[in-house]
Amino acid sequence: MIGMKLITETSNDVTLHEGSNTKDLFVVGVFSSAESENNNKRRYRKELLEREMDKISRKMEARSLWGELGHPTSPETQPDKIAILVEALEWKGNNVYGRAKVLNTPMGKIAQELVKQGRLGISSRGLGTVGEDGYVNEDYKLITYDLVTDPSNHPSWVNGIYEAETFSTPVLKKDPTPEEIQAIQEEETVKAARRKYFDMKF
Repeated sequence: MIGMKLITETSNDVTLHEGSNTKDLFVVGVFSSAESENNNKRRYRKELLEREMDKISRKMEARSLWGELGHPTSPETQPDKIAILVEALEWKGNNVYGRAKVLNTPMGKIAQELVKQGRLGISSRGLGTVGEDGYVNEDYKLITYDLVTDPSNHPSWVNGIYEAETFSTPVLKKDPTPEEIQAIQEEETVKAARRKYFDMKF
């Protein structure tokens, strides 16, 4: 691993939702993207990400693909910082859709409160180098995913969504207008469709 650096990329197109029969909270959505430039000016070839997804899927199947709240300064995951457990990963086009359970650990509970009050992203953590063309090199090793406050991958923010309660709809401080009511109804319809889609996928 001489010369390799910690590489992190964050995804924003993710939501948080609660399981249908439990009070468990999940992060669901785009976890990684291939062949597109992120805010860090880096790109990942799809073949490279496919290779790494195959590797970490073994850890996921063994229920040991842990993630922290915030990226650590070293590649190793610290048990006292763990906030999520990645449970599912699946390709759709050039995006990797995933699901991670937000745990009831100290860091997981902090993450739950942060999501209720604002937004978080899901971010990959890996080791590797980057070529002059901006593509991550073949020495790249994907380690896991963490919850972060400043995503770099364009599609990967998280909104807090429970089974019957959402936290992303703004609180109205006065009686809503008919236009505002319609906008809220349309937003809730989209959210319901997304929850149904991810329940079917996973």
